[in-house]
Amino acid sequence: MMRSSPRIGAFQLYSLIVQSQFGSTAISIAHDVNAKSGTSGWISCLLGGAISLLFVYFVWKVSSQASSGNVFQLIMNRLGGWTGRLLLLIFSLLYALIAYIILSNWIYTTGLWAYQRTPQFFLLLCLIGLSVYLVIQPITTYARFCVLSVCFIPIFIFLSMYTLKEWDIYNLLPLISASPFKIFDGAIVILWSLLGVEILLILPKYHQDLAPKKVLKIALLSYATTIGLYTFSTLSSLALFGTETISYIREPLLYQMKAISLNIIERMDLLIITIWILFVMTSFCTYFMLFVSSLSAMLKQKKEMPLVLTLICGILLLLASMKRLTADQLDRFHLQVNYYVQGCSLGLILCVLLLLKIFPAKNGSEPS
Repeated sequence: MMRSSPRIGAFQLYSLIVQSQFGSTAISIAHDVNAKSGTSGWISCLLGGAISLLFVYFVWKVSSQASSGNVFQLIMNRLGGWTGRLLLLIFSLLYALIAYIILSNWIYTTGLWAYQRTPQFFLLLCLIGLSVYLVIQPITTYARFCVLSVCFIPIFIFLSMYTLKEWDIYNLLPLISASPFKIFDGAIVILWSLLGVEILLILPKYHQDLAPKKVLKIALLSYATTIGLYTFSTLSSLALFGTETISYIREPLLYQMKAISLNIIERMDLLIITIWILFVMTSFCTYFMLFVSSLSAMLKQKKEMPLVLTLICGILLLLASMKRLTADQLDRFHLQVNYYVQGCSLGLILCVLLLLKIFPAKNGSEPS
């Protein structure tokens, strides 16, 4: 008797996608966009979201073709040999790079705002260790963790609204202060923050109870949620600080929360960092799973997340992240990432779509 794969529901799928996107850049998005678009940063957020919708559609299109496995297994099954392995190797390197960037951003920010006396190795070991534990569990366990994390998002919205009395509407004027090129440049920055929908590549067999078009609607809804959150975060930070002040603040959202004074909580920013770690972990887990799953398919492993391979990949990322990057190094790194990572990811997805057209399925050959 064959054991059926665990199933995830519509809200769990929604939470998985939202938590894949709303992560490491949540506290710094206003600074990043302001550097390009000024007071027009919120327009760049909306424009970047509109551009990314095409990426969402192509990822869904690819994932819908792997109904009984994941996309990486489908690639290996259809292409096989060196072609399939080379493509999966490129996928794994890309996702390993994104996971490394998430870790580097997190370790820099936590070292700056909190845990200054805690060894970097211990922080990384805790985050990666917990992530390894989560991803080797059934997908339903991780989905429940994402549902729990989504429940903390309203706290960000409430606290941002709490500073509404301090907003200065004149900080948002003029509404269009940058040229169309600058606004588009700011939209490119947003593309990096909106990555995460690629988690659909490893979920097809877990949401078979949902119609393909419903999966697309859920993906689009989660995307709209993330775009709305980033736009609101940028708008609130601009209204509170103004474009000139934000240019000197790397984490405007934390400064915004630090200004809140409640009798029962002395350091609101530390509470926000604690919650933010949940979002960082889910973003990291997404790309860690993609990294390991692509390697697993390349090595023709039966499991998507083999324990030994997962541990090896975790150790490699731990060692790679031990060198703490400076603010200047992170800025230079992001300058390259903003322009090339989403393009590379889209290029790979389009390449897979093309190859799946060229090499149609053979009867009984799809992964189960």
